[in-house]
Amino acid sequence: MAAMFSWLGGESAGVAADAPAKAFVMLKADVGTQAPRPVEPVLLDQWQAATGVALKWTGNTRTGAQILQFPSGISSSEVQAAVRRMGAMEGVLWAESEGGQPVRSSRQQAKAAEVRPAIREFIIKLKSGDGETVEAEIARLAAIAGIGLAPSRSTAGAGVYRLARPVDENEAQEIERKLEEAAGVVYADPVRMKYARTVVPDDPKFTKEWHLRSGDGAQAGSANVQAAWELTRGSPEVTVAVVDSGILFKPTHPDLKSRLVFADEDRTAIVGWDLVSDAKLARDGNGRDPRPKDEGDWRRSGYCGDDSEAQASSWHGSHVAGTVGAATDNGRGISGVDWFAKIVPVRVLAACGGDDADIADGIHWAAGRPDVPGTEANPLPARVINLSLGGDGPCSDSYQAAVDYALSRNAVVVVSAGNESEDTANKAPANCHGVITVASVRPDGNLADYSNFGRQVALAAPGGETADSDSNGILSTVNASKKRPAADGMKYGWEQGTSMAAPVVSGVVSLMLAVDTAGRLNPQKVKDILMATARPFPEGTRCATDLQGVCGAGIVDAHAAVKAVQDLQ
Repeated sequence: MAAMFSWLGGESAGVAADAPAKAFVMLKADVGTQAPRPVEPVLLDQWQAATGVALKWTGNTRTGAQILQFPSGISSSEVQAAVRRMGAMEGVLWAESEGGQPVRSSRQQAKAAEVRPAIREFIIKLKSGDGETVEAEIARLAAIAGIGLAPSRSTAGAGVYRLARPVDENEAQEIERKLEEAAGVVYADPVRMKYARTVVPDDPKFTKEWHLRSGDGAQAGSANVQAAWELTRGSPEVTVAVVDSGILFKPTHPDLKSRLVFADEDRTAIVGWDLVSDAKLARDGNGRDPRPKDEGDWRRSGYCGDDSEAQASSWHGSHVAGTVGAATDNGRGISGVDWFAKIVPVRVLAACGGDDADIADGIHWAAGRPDVPGTEANPLPARVINLSLGGDGPCSDSYQAAVDYALSRNAVVVVSAGNESEDTANKAPANCHGVITVASVRPDGNLADYSNFGRQVALAAPGGETADSDSNGILSTVNASKKRPAADGMKYGWEQGTSMAAPVVSGVVSLMLAVDTAGRLNPQKVKDILMATARPFPEGTRCATDLQGVCGAGIVDAHAAVKAVQDLQ
């Protein structure tokens, strides 16, 4: 197997310019199929009717996705619009154009489209003694307002009425005007959301976490997470799997301990799994086992091949886990993006990286597949799977099959774009279909010099760049030891990389899922919202100039993404 490496510090590499555009569409019913089947004519007709495009079925991928060809002459924007419509249809797991080119979209454009109306209720105070029944009065007011009304709950001196559909601010103001002009109405107020003031956790190193900050003094490259905490700080009902090098456990980092889930009453084991098959590289004396402890990925020169260099242990998985959800507001260390989500470590990387088979199985196990060899079923299947790893090559069928299984289990798969300053077209699993591929920006919002880019990138997130100062990196949980973990060596360290950007997005996704009380989110919808709410790249930056269109939709905006989910409920 080809070695895969963590990103610390497609099916094709390109398409001829005049080649017809294609779409890849994965149906939920076809996940894991042994015999890929042609798209049913009725379904193809539905897709054509929904998109207004004459689509031609040309075959299947080896993992069962449908391949559709667009007519010649269709523009890129028309292709993207058609793919979005197909992706939103019932029974579709994901839909992408060839190369997965993201649609550039600002928050202002998304708002103008009015796809997320925000006002759903009115407080209405009625005059008494008019002799009409409650039902008749409601019907009369609904006719005046031009929208259905239904009693929702009582409030002091008035009633709360739910609108038949959510409306935007302009329509709400018009409804308010009509109702307050109506006989028998004292007042009619739209129910708008109000939020707590800026949340400032008491973690002493929070001031150094530029990637989380909001408001005055926030960097252009921040993920605006602090503002999102005014809406939610997460939920213990959401599980994030960190598929990486394992985690510091026995000894355990004090800023991670409360985020792990113990598997026994004695608290001697945690929920997670070690998928590393090679006992020598695993350094724990065996192959796969239920102990996802990071044993250290240090190595001497030549250990991983004649040209391999010596390196100290990186504690990569713990750094990633701390970025997602270090214990927050506990008076210690740093803050994580999500305060309450459960973290399940899945060890697939060791001394010389990790191989494709172990990583693909790690994705399967994280998503809850019960028959992964050498394991027992994951008791906490993940809703978010973070893959801060990758290497050269196409998205293999085994990777795509693993990703498709995870997506079919409603798990969002977030992948780092890579750190070679290259196109992601030949970087797996960043080039797999259905994943959310994340590039890295510096504090100023410019693409980090090392960050990969490409049509597969969905958006960018803060990953830092430490050339000028360590403090321009991402601060998170690590160990001081250069080899095996030391109990007295728990500390915090700066790192840079798309490995650091991906867990910021994973944490944002977990916040989005925390407010999805109606269960409306699926992986495709999560990706669409993240891209629609992303902040535009700052004017004059590489992603706004020479790399325009290949850095994703913008910089992740946690507050805007979470608010968009709230407005769907």
